[in-house]
Amino acid sequence: MYYLKIILTIINLSLFGVGSFLCFIVAVTQGLDRLLIGGIFLLLFTFVNQKIIYKFLSTND
Repeated sequence: MYYLKIILTIINLSLFGVGSFLCFIVAVTQGLDRLLIGGIFLLLFTFVNQKIIYKFLSTND
C-alpha cells in the first residue's frame, strides 16, 4: 500500500500539478483569462485528488 500511495502521488503531481503550472505560464504570457481560471481549477483538482489518495490508502490504526 505504501508504494501504491507513492506512485499515485507522483502521477497526480506530475499530471495535474505540472498541467496547472503550464496553464498559469501560458495565461500570464499570452494574457488568456480562461487558462488562468482553468489552471486554478486544475490546481484545486490536484489537491482534491491528493486528499482522496490519502483517504483511501491510509491505514486505520
